[in-house]
Amino acid sequence: MQKVLFTPVGIAMKQHELYGLDDAQLNIEANHLYTNIVDWSINHFILDDEQINWLYQQDDSFKVEFAMIVGEGLINRYDFNINFVGPDIPKSKRISAKNDPQRKAINILVLKSSVE
Repeated sequence: MQKVLFTPVGIAMKQHELYGLDDAQLNIEANHLYTNIVDWSINHFILDDEQINWLYQQDDSFKVEFAMIVGEGLINRYDFNINFVGPDIPKSKRISAKNDPQRKAINILVLKSSVE
């Protein structure tokens, strides 16, 4: 698979590539993502040092939650809209996702906050 920039355009390109896979292959990708979202992200996206550091600095509960949301969206072949909101700090504290089944879309909002 081709690596793409982690930008809205790159995410759309990666979706197109992944959704071209048959269900069995897509499930393999989703399972890899569930197992290690950091490794999966590095294998699929061209990330800068700041993005890689951000991934590594997240606690396990955040990574698991993020992987579950993205993995479920992949399996269901939803379009993704991922936004990171808040100050430029290394850790994210909250994540929310809203599914829009009528549009087959998932909107993910990652709130960066220094408050626990």
